[in-house]
Amino acid sequence: MFVVDADKKTITLNRGDTGEVTITVSGYTYQADDRALFTIKDSSGSVVKQTVYEMTDNAFTVEFANADTDYLSPGIYYWDVRYIVNPQYDAQGNIVDGDGVGTPGSPFQIIILSTVGQV
Repeated sequence: MFVVDADKKTITLNRGDTGEVTITVSGYTYQADDRALFTIKDSSGSVVKQTVYEMTDNAFTVEFANADTDYLSPGIYYWDVRYIVNPQYDAQGNIVDGDGVGTPGSPFQIIILSTVGQV
């Protein structure tokens, strides 16, 4: 099961399931080198998944593979997106800074349910 409640911005899925959600940005036209940083954190604020995306037509698609959630315990996690303008990278290619970093809205819930059947 993979369900997105667009009104509440909540994602619900069974641990280890696959799915995708497209996030569209409004209010700013992103340039070719700008990036979106999608992060999932546990209830303590520790990052459990973080992925950098390039945007096309002010949107990007977050794809969930089995390995992205099959190790997580069932429960409530939180996701957010940070938009990074003119990102700056370290020697390993990780974004470490940017001229402008925007985080629209509050963190939203991602609910991980128990695995159903064999994975």
